[in-house]
Amino acid sequence: MNTIEQIKQVIVEKFGVNADEVQAERPLGEYGLDSLGQIELLFAIEEHFEVSIPEEEAHVANLQELANLVDRFKAEKA
Repeated sequence: MNTIEQIKQVIVEKFGVNADEVQAERPLGEYGLDSLGQIELLFAIEEHFEVSIPEEEAHVANLQELANLVDRFKAEKA
């Protein structure tokens, strides 16, 4: 399973979003995630992928940007 698919799974499981609604280019706010929800998502993603994403880099608009960020930090960690 690639990074975007894993992130989708986290969103579905943690936030109860319908899997059919989760799309890579859809803005995070459209999933009902306010700023606190987006922070919770970031923590869940960091835990799931075992990476640490600095706050100044964590501002992403959609899942594709988040997946790209995770991939970058996974590569740096390896």
